[in-house]
Amino acid sequence: MVILVALLPVIALLLFIYFVDRYQHEPWGQILKGVGMGALSALIVVHVLLIINITFNPTSMIGAFADAFVNAAIPEEAAKLLMLWLLLRNNKYYDEYFDGIVYAVSVGLGFAGLENIVYLIEDPDWIEVGIARGLLSVPAHFLFAVAMGYYYSLVHYQCHSTENEARFNKLCVIGVPVLLHGSYDACLMVMQASLADHPEVSALCVLGFIATCVFMGIFAFKKCRRLLAADKAYFEQLARQQMATYWNEQQSQTQAQQPNPQQPASYWDGQQNPSPINGYWNNQQNQ
Repeated sequence: MVILVALLPVIALLLFIYFVDRYQHEPWGQILKGVGMGALSALIVVHVLLIINITFNPTSMIGAFADAFVNAAIPEEAAKLLMLWLLLRNNKYYDEYFDGIVYAVSVGLGFAGLENIVYLIEDPDWIEVGIARGLLSVPAHFLFAVAMGYYYSLVHYQCHSTENEARFNKLCVIGVPVLLHGSYDACLMVMQASLADHPEVSALCVLGFIATCVFMGIFAFKKCRRLLAADKAYFEQLARQQMATYWNEQQSQTQAQQPNPQQPASYWDGQQNPSPINGYWNNQQNQ
């Protein structure tokens, strides 16, 4: 029962991202593989933290802030990125812009699922903890993963017009998830550390936590919508080219002398299928 409660939000968010990917669903085998690799990344983080053994004073606001980044955000997001890279390198199913988000979310939710199980098993009030983490922690990992998957696709499909933009996107693949994750954890940890002696700081942390959650939700929504729009444009262009190819074949077979004025055969001569992100993205940048 504990494991079921721990995994319910993971399952719900996996189904959500699966159906949001409306143009070409990813195979469940690949998604579940990503979940397993995400759970593996959680085990890697635990062992790495035990080895390096960096500790901070949890009652200090500075210590709590440093702990949020050094012992949580940086190692966790780095481990997830490693698993995402292993999952997607030479992956024939990674053929759409939005796929980067789908697979990053599968890895992130695998991490969150195992972490959730551990927290609930160790806590006697596991029902309350499970509800709280299901509404906050698991969706937070989902939002961190959306950011990572978005920038991973930008880098993978070379969505940039300058070298500086390319370097910026590469930095954002790890930098943005770490910043979001660290800010989320820092608000909670500093709030707890300052509650007794500095209640005004604790109140500010509550406001900061709410603002961080709202920002992450809006950020993720916009990034998902942008890549879905890119996928839509690509498939529409691909469909037009397929229709034009069929038309040209029909014209050739009937040896027609004049092309249809509504669909000039010469318009598509020499055209090739667009690269999933380069053509669409460059056109959008130029507009």
